[in-house]
Amino acid sequence: MGIIISWLVSLLVGTTIMINGVAVNTDELMDKAVRVVNKTNIHQFATVLELYYLDHNEYPRVRGGAALVSTLSEGGYIQNKPLDPTVFEYEPAADGESYRLTLKDI
Repeated sequence: MGIIISWLVSLLVGTTIMINGVAVNTDELMDKAVRVVNKTNIHQFATVLELYYLDHNEYPRVRGGAALVSTLSEGGYIQNKPLDPTVFEYEPAADGESYRLTLKDI
């Protein structure tokens, strides 16, 4: 009986350690996946900005992610909002000829 209880305790402790280890790895994997998706989306945003430039001969002269998403959405350049506007920064040059689009460190 003592051997069975000892075996069950060992099994439960091992299972608990394994479950906790997997949970930590899952969180890390999810964070990495979010970063990869954001990087992919920001590249797509850059492509959309080039299309906007071709149509208007300048980049959008709005500041901030939310304003950029609204401008591109209202202009029909994006159908949905593929990138959370709080995870990137958009800053156009004063002349509308260039811009800075960067991911925030999240």
